[in-house]
Amino acid sequence: MTLVDINGVSVNFPFTPYACQVDYMVKVLTCLQNCQNGVLESPTGTGKTLSLLCASLAWQESKKAQVELNKQAGIATMLAGSESGGEIDKLLGSLSTASGASWGSEQFFVPKIIYASRTHSQLSQAVQELKRTSYNTVKSSVIGSREQLCIHPQVQKLTSNAAKVQMCRSKVAGRQCHYYNNIEDFKKKSDTRTAMGNVVDIEDIVKIGHKTRTCPYYMARELKSDADIVFLPYNYLLDSKSRKTHGVELQGSVIIFDEAHNLEKICEESASFDLSSLDLATAIEETTKLAEKIAEMSTSEVEFSQVEDSAIIPEFTLEDIIRLKKTLLDMEENLDQVEVSETQFGRTLPGIFIFELFSKVNINWNTKNDLLDKLDKMSTFLSNDDGHSALNTKGAALAKFGDCLKIIFSQEPAHGQLLFSHQQSLSQHFKVHIQAKRGDSKFKKNIDAWSTTSSAEKKERILSYWCFSPGHTMKDLMAHGVKVIILTSGTLSPLDSFAKEMQIPFPVQLENPHVIEPGQVWLGTVCKGPDGATLNSDYKNRSTDEYKKSLGNTITNFARVVPNGLLVFFPSYPVMEACIESWKNSNQWTIISQYKPVIVEPKGKIAFTEAIDEFYTKMNDPTLNGAIFMAVCRGKVSEGLDFADANGRAVMITGLPFPPRFDPRIQLKMDFLQENRDKFKGLDGNTWYRQQATRAVNQAIGRVIRHNRDYGAIILCDTRFSSAESKKSLPLWVRDQSKVYPNFGLAVRDVIKFFKEAEKNYPCLEPKQQRPTGQSEGGIVTGVSFEPSFSKRSHGTDHVTIQYERANQVTCHMPSLKDGDENTVFSQYSHTNRSVLPKKRSLLEALDSSEEVSGEPSRSTYSMENKSDLFSQDSSFKPPVKKLPGKQKRIKIKPSTSTHGTENSERPSPSKTDTSLKEAVVQEKSKQALFSSQDYVNEVKKALSKEQYRQFSDVLHKYRRENKIEVVLPILTELFTGSLDLHPLFQKFYRFVRPDHKTMYAKRCYELTGLSCNISQKHSDCSSSNACNARTSKPEVKNVPSTSSDSGKSPAGMVDVTESRDDGISAQDDVIKCMVCHQRPQKGLRHECGVVACLTCWVTKVFQVSPERKCIKPDCEVRIKRKHLQPISGYPGL
Repeated sequence: MTLVDINGVSVNFPFTPYACQVDYMVKVLTCLQNCQNGVLESPTGTGKTLSLLCASLAWQESKKAQVELNKQAGIATMLAGSESGGEIDKLLGSLSTASGASWGSEQFFVPKIIYASRTHSQLSQAVQELKRTSYNTVKSSVIGSREQLCIHPQVQKLTSNAAKVQMCRSKVAGRQCHYYNNIEDFKKKSDTRTAMGNVVDIEDIVKIGHKTRTCPYYMARELKSDADIVFLPYNYLLDSKSRKTHGVELQGSVIIFDEAHNLEKICEESASFDLSSLDLATAIEETTKLAEKIAEMSTSEVEFSQVEDSAIIPEFTLEDIIRLKKTLLDMEENLDQVEVSETQFGRTLPGIFIFELFSKVNINWNTKNDLLDKLDKMSTFLSNDDGHSALNTKGAALAKFGDCLKIIFSQEPAHGQLLFSHQQSLSQHFKVHIQAKRGDSKFKKNIDAWSTTSSAEKKERILSYWCFSPGHTMKDLMAHGVKVIILTSGTLSPLDSFAKEMQIPFPVQLENPHVIEPGQVWLGTVCKGPDGATLNSDYKNRSTDEYKKSLGNTITNFARVVPNGLLVFFPSYPVMEACIESWKNSNQWTIISQYKPVIVEPKGKIAFTEAIDEFYTKMNDPTLNGAIFMAVCRGKVSEGLDFADANGRAVMITGLPFPPRFDPRIQLKMDFLQENRDKFKGLDGNTWYRQQATRAVNQAIGRVIRHNRDYGAIILCDTRFSSAESKKSLPLWVRDQSKVYPNFGLAVRDVIKFFKEAEKNYPCLEPKQQRPTGQSEGGIVTGVSFEPSFSKRSHGTDHVTIQYERANQVTCHMPSLKDGDENTVFSQYSHTNRSVLPKKRSLLEALDSSEEVSGEPSRSTYSMENKSDLFSQDSSFKPPVKKLPGKQKRIKIKPSTSTHGTENSERPSPSKTDTSLKEAVVQEKSKQALFSSQDYVNEVKKALSKEQYRQFSDVLHKYRRENKIEVVLPILTELFTGSLDLHPLFQKFYRFVRPDHKTMYAKRCYELTGLSCNISQKHSDCSSSNACNARTSKPEVKNVPSTSSDSGKSPAGMVDVTESRDDGISAQDDVIKCMVCHQRPQKGLRHECGVVACLTCWVTKVFQVSPERKCIKPDCEVRIKRKHLQPISGYPGL
């Protein structure tokens, strides 16, 4: 740890801080010492979170010391004759300077730090940073939702967060949750803080909750009471009802908003709501159901006082329900009476209208508290009702109506203030918008269609109460006694306009540079694609086929020169989905996937987690050239995820992500800023609209550099980025690096040059086990195609094992660039005629070839026409001959008349004869690769009927399209396991399964047929392809009689049939044998350890003999249970 003195505060930092980190901590301490708000921007990768935590907690320690010393000074003053007063005064002065004189008379108060971020994952990253500092002894707490913290099985099964909240509340109220009931006993036996620890994350609290069988949700709230720093999401802090629910105290606190670039939107959304007529109708139905339930209970013979379960005793009367239903019916009628235009934009009214509308149904400042209390009790009662009903809403509609009332009446009028004046003050930040819902509406939430008998006569309406000033929420925080608010992020520029929108003063501001050097980042605007088409993703152009095709070719060509991970960001989900659909229809998707596998960002939370896992799996696969992650600006991928080093070597931005201009809320926001331009000091609607797009772009750009040794390229694929205004809106740390490329080839050339220099100057710090050994001998660029690089390792004279090497350098893709000739690549993009890609050899081509011979039409989508559209190049350009994997042996040609000479004289220089021989070898090996696949197809066609062969062909094409082994296995099982003669075909298909599916396929093959797939691919007589797209093939070696006296060896290139397999089964037997009787098992059962035996042998050797039931396998110590034994299928009698 390094001790740094900043503004009189000793800050313990994990290492010697950079200059920009010191500047950042100076500004943080200035805010804290002077009680001033601050807006601080520091790029991603500069240690912003670490600096923020260390500086704020160091100041808090100084404040603690000052408070403690004040107490001691007070005691010393009370004691007569004290001689230490001078020393205490001197120390008090030092601590007062460190903690700041602006705190005034609050000499016995230590402010609590509230650290807020957008998501729980971002909070987890901050907690992990705190654990690695010297301040990991401070008391912390994390406030999360029931979705993250509740461990009750019934609550976890619910899908809706609102339903989880209601069920949890009802179980706690009825003392039905034993996890909550155990908290009191737990607190009596041990101290909560001691048991939990000082710095805890959500995962830590949940783990301890499972261990102690106590509720993590309420235990986290217990930790909050003595915490020095509290971590929580934005909405728990900004939403007044959430703040009250979680008991967040703001008086005298310091609030830090990390990742604050989204704060404006979240502030507005926390003070807004949408209430549809469907919500009102559902609430009315809930009151009807509730009234029937209460009436039934009141007429029952069982008295309420005799009911054991206190949770079902209602705390309201039938009269309360009837009165509420009348209010809801009147509200529905008044909403329908508002005149609304039939256009999709509806009608906009001033914010004061909301108070007028609700006052018509007697909901005002005097009646709201009683109504909210009744709504809360009724919704809780309904959520605990287990009765079956067609309307299973569990009181959700009543709860939503109550939430709307809390937003409307969130701020109480000041003492002596007139209600009308207070309402006028509140409503100036709001607009009321009423519109009829349309089925094709793209800008509203997904609400079920209005379902009544009169649906033809009246349409569903949506009442929206929208806040357009984030300052409304920020002023509310300051009104609750918050001392300091610090807003920080990597993308806040321009700071002035951002601060103006918050409507509170921010005297401390900082726009920090990056810690990296200029050579670590490349930024270019590519105005045209490889085919010369303009790249412009505006509203009119992005739907054209020409644009989609050009963008697809652009991504393809950058995918071949960018090493490792490539992130591609689209303006929105609809644009991304439209492009992907077009590429799949035109075969461009297949071409892109040849270079790197593609993962697409989904919308669902669970699906997103799976996509992230899949991306990192692909990145860690040494047989692949990295991966492409296609995502959207403002999505989860662009927000706070770590793509450091090889995971994100380049970011492509395909367009400016402007908000939807025709969304009524966007239009009203722009109109609101235009009307209040003087109040916001010049920030108008158009300026705000442009800033929304540029901030989203800057946030996505921040994914490329994550630390001081990282490097990467930023590729802006839209001609609109070339304007001077767009350049000014880029982050400060890349603004001077920006360069505009009117020619696509120049951009590719400079990207290649950048990565060559960066790889040399900033070597990647990857784990050694991820790097394959051996010398890289990459494939050569052929047209726009490249093959994965290989390394060759010799294990003797008989064979060579081919190993894939991670394409972590641009020269691995394009070895010709080792000589420094980037202009060769530029020349490939500088002409107009098209070239033809080399033919790919795969199992699918063998299948299609077989179908064409038999007169059936080929269904392969690998057409040469589509391939040639990848990019334009001169027809006179001839692709160089593709090298085979590994380092090639030089063929020596000796003159027949010469018998003497040195070794050097025997090695001739490259000649025409040498070149022609190499080309002949290439052609021969290409034929062998195709023939090996063709042989397998011929075997299958001969063994299966015509209908079965058609089924085999269909599933093979489906496997290539969907990349799901689950699709293939059931069909192959049906085709190849019905007869023992077909089992080898099932085994041989293993060679064509994609690498990430091989383990599952081998296991399934062994279970069904007893044949092991663990045959070394060096002996394979079939192409070792990745699924149905063989990238390369090993040349067939002719059989040579063995000259060795060793009987265990086989002729070179042939499979040793006596070879021992990893599973202990002889390859000569191709059947499973019982471990006991060594015969084919009758009614065979396999144990989890892999051993197989007959049912009779299991009974006689284990269950009847051994009281401990030890496994018959010597090295297996597991006690055998019947459930551990699984039947084996695939052979008669098994």
